[in-house]
Amino acid sequence: MWYPSTSLGKDPPLASGDVQGRESGHASKVRWGIRFAVVAAVVWLTVACGTGGDTDESRYEGLAVPASQLRQVPDMAFTDTDGNDIHLAADTQGQVRLVYQMFTNCPDICGVQLAQLASVLNRPGAPTNVAVLAVTVDPDRDTPEVLRAYLDQFSEDFVGLIPSSEQQLTDLQNALGALASIKIFDTTTTGAHQMTSEGDASHEDMDDAHIDHGGTAGGMTAMDHGDVDYDIAHDARVFAYAPNGYGYAQYPHPTRQTQFDHDLPILAGIESDAPVEAGL
Repeated sequence: MWYPSTSLGKDPPLASGDVQGRESGHASKVRWGIRFAVVAAVVWLTVACGTGGDTDESRYEGLAVPASQLRQVPDMAFTDTDGNDIHLAADTQGQVRLVYQMFTNCPDICGVQLAQLASVLNRPGAPTNVAVLAVTVDPDRDTPEVLRAYLDQFSEDFVGLIPSSEQQLTDLQNALGALASIKIFDTTTTGAHQMTSEGDASHEDMDDAHIDHGGTAGGMTAMDHGDVDYDIAHDARVFAYAPNGYGYAQYPHPTRQTQFDHDLPILAGIESDAPVEAGL
């Protein structure tokens, strides 16, 4: 199951880290679930307010990014599942880039969104210049082989990318304007763990992240947590960048397939050398 965080009215944290799990079991899940509708409403209201009242005029059915908040595709390179360096901008020129943070131990939301993207891109008439860039937020467990096998269940064309360090993952989240990904440990089975956050993110900072209840971390050495259970709260939006490099729309869960069907041809039709106004 996945649940949103409970903190309301705060700006998204721009750092990643680890925190102790302070609750577990049915009571904790109920507490998360009850607040889902509230958090979702706050997120949608925040987006609407950020557009300055222009949401009705948006050409996109996903969440349109206001002109004042547009970001370019991150100028970063990651290692793919074949061991090659993939530059998010330079190696995907002329394409729509759908950047999605995920992890293979995610039991529901990641698979749902990846399956939806595969279905959308396999439809007759779907644009062909679309690249799905799936970046794992769990590089300790998601080895190249594990990540590739997972993505191939949805599409062999999906590009799996692995951050080289926690800092690189943090840098990506900062560049995307994404919420921090945070490991939350199950203290009912592992006992208390030392908090090892490298940034200023905390559990209370999460506005719209999703806690994906993963499995057991076997042989985890990079973060020195040993063989422990942990979950990952992460930003589950799909960040869409047009061929000219600007991110005009975002797609949180749940997004209807018809919204992608409507928006992707618009994004794909924007020329690589088009000015920023072309996508507004």
